[in-house]
Amino acid sequence: MKFICTFVFIAISFLSINAQNKGTISGKVKSSNEALGFATVSIDALNINTTTDVEGKYALPGVPEGDHTITVRFIGFEDKKLPITLSKAQNLVLDIEMVQSSVVISEILVLDEQTGLTTKTPYNVATLSARSVELKGNPSGIMGLIKQEPGVYGAELGQGIVKPFIRGLGFSRVVTIYQGNKLENHQWGADHGLGINDLGVKGAEIIKGPASILYGSGALGGVILLKDEDDYFKSQKLMGTVGFTFNSNTSGLRPTLSLGRGFSNGMFFGVDAAVENHHDYKDGNNRIIGNSRLNTKTIRMHVGIDKDNFKNKLSFSSHTQSLGIIEETEMDDNLSLATTRFDRKIQLPYQRVNDNVVSYTQTILNDKFITALNISHHINDRLEIESAFDEIDLGLLQGNTFYGARFSPKTKKGIDHTFGIQGSHILTRNQSGAKEILIPGARVLDNGVYYLSGISKGKSFIQGGLRYDYRRTVADASTQDLVDYGFILAGNPASRKLATNFTGFTGSLGYSYDPNKIHRFKLNFSTGFRAPDLAELFSNGNHPGTNRFEVGNAQFGREQSYQLDANWSYTSNYFWFSTSLFANRVDNYIFFAATGEVNSENLEIWSFNQAPANLYGTEISARYFPLGNQKLQFNADYSIVRGKRADKDEYLTFVPADNMNIRGQYQMGKNSNDIAFIAGRLVADHTRPGLNEESTNGFFLLSAGLAKQVKVGNQTINIGLTGLNLLNKVYVDHMSVLRAFNVSHAGRNIILNLQYKF
Repeated sequence: MKFICTFVFIAISFLSINAQNKGTISGKVKSSNEALGFATVSIDALNINTTTDVEGKYALPGVPEGDHTITVRFIGFEDKKLPITLSKAQNLVLDIEMVQSSVVISEILVLDEQTGLTTKTPYNVATLSARSVELKGNPSGIMGLIKQEPGVYGAELGQGIVKPFIRGLGFSRVVTIYQGNKLENHQWGADHGLGINDLGVKGAEIIKGPASILYGSGALGGVILLKDEDDYFKSQKLMGTVGFTFNSNTSGLRPTLSLGRGFSNGMFFGVDAAVENHHDYKDGNNRIIGNSRLNTKTIRMHVGIDKDNFKNKLSFSSHTQSLGIIEETEMDDNLSLATTRFDRKIQLPYQRVNDNVVSYTQTILNDKFITALNISHHINDRLEIESAFDEIDLGLLQGNTFYGARFSPKTKKGIDHTFGIQGSHILTRNQSGAKEILIPGARVLDNGVYYLSGISKGKSFIQGGLRYDYRRTVADASTQDLVDYGFILAGNPASRKLATNFTGFTGSLGYSYDPNKIHRFKLNFSTGFRAPDLAELFSNGNHPGTNRFEVGNAQFGREQSYQLDANWSYTSNYFWFSTSLFANRVDNYIFFAATGEVNSENLEIWSFNQAPANLYGTEISARYFPLGNQKLQFNADYSIVRGKRADKDEYLTFVPADNMNIRGQYQMGKNSNDIAFIAGRLVADHTRPGLNEESTNGFFLLSAGLAKQVKVGNQTINIGLTGLNLLNKVYVDHMSVLRAFNVSHAGRNIILNLQYKF
């Protein structure tokens, strides 16, 4: 680490010499003499960018002499491109006038082309950026970023296996949209991670609360919309990034490469690739947590057309993971799977997961309507290997063909309509040669239609919609491997097949009111549903890696939620504040519990059950800008969730502890990419354990970091250094899948990121 720090210091000192004799472009971005704060101003070909302050002022330092094109982007306005010529060491003052966009319905920006979700929706939607260099390369993948959002949490089984939870609901109750595809990767398993890293991802939109009207079954708790990086659309020359990430705790190594370019005819292409490898992590006591090692390989490719009235993209991604499975006996010195400190070789037991996604997205915009189309196919190949490297203990192969289409006619100003269809065909089968069978093969047919309408009048916006869904699941235990295994469906039907159907309506109605530029009020009521997943309906077997015999119930009804969400936000030059209150009733809530019995193989029997449940809570966020701009800011976020059964005095499982995140950030100089920060996460004692849970102690985690951008000619080097759990705290989060066995989380970790952009 001393060598690395010395290297970084020398590199910064050497490269800073190149910043001499560069010019500066500064000015103000406005529309009809009104300042546009937080607009993006960039020279894309040089990878130079900044954000305007609340007064619309901006500055682009370090610009070399020559001809350049400045691009300005702001929500609801057309992109502005201005050619300029800069002489050596010139300080150019350039004010920029923006024009409102003609392709935005009712001046509302569409966040998700697939469904028509907009920035004015009364839903509680959070926007996260994954572009900052200090955020890259977390061993938890994209969940390392997402779980920092108030109300969003991660259920962990080691660093590489993290499952998203939103407001106390997770597993099959959270939908993830990746590459336009509704991700299906056996979300029901606590030992199955999200399986996505941050490669080629620029950020995420997170919907908190039921969004079944837009995304169908599974969106009961919320939705995570991952956004693809699109810088290569904007440059008509080859551009790319060579990156490297080092994690000190696991000696994690991650080289990355991204290439892409756009053309004058609107066509573009992009390629991203990464390889990642970690050995076992150490906790705060410097104890090695055995078999927490992991390695991944990822490649993503995109081609398409990006024009004003027509956009399309064909994408392919392949993500391969080998993930060690931490066992419940890990904290026993005599049974630990820990080997030598720097051993990276995969050992038993482990998961080998391969995800391949091919997708096509298309958007057509004209004066009369907007259409959007999404088609994708996802293959999830999952193996759990415990006994021997050449044997499969549990093997599942799942193919998901997903589609979505919408039509939004342009009507009179202030009113918009969206008509959409959405569905999927999912085929799941057990892989040949698997020693254990937990669920039968199955075919799921899912189709839905929806209507969404918004009305803007003055300072008010009303949005409502209705959706109808039909889902048919056919479980099939007639294949020879299941017959030979002796797998039995509920009721033991002679055909060895069993079908279930789930239908019904969902809807939402919301209101937002902006009395002025300072206040915004939102109120939304939404109902969502979730059809039980395959494990909940048809499980009847040993689940490798858990030492449990799991039993489902084919007679379950669908989960139905009713949530009321109220939000108020306050914005001024120096302060931003937001608070949300929510209450969620879930009928037929499905939960998992031990029966207290064991089977003939001495495995504890766990079964799925249903009961009504109530969840409620709050999220409070504050941002303070003491200088009236983003140069210095202090952030604080606080969130609580409570969850109980409605029919008896019993808490729900996997409900997180009360927690608070605080952060102070300082922009070093005029470049918005040069920052230093210090942050803390305070988690309270959890004294409301659910069934088969125990109380857990609270903890405080300290982190800090910096990011520095250095120019080398027309190229850029980004350097990020982030320290996590700097106090080397020993802790067990209540959301840990292994909390009952007191398996502690990672101790101090220093993440070094280097990115060379060209």
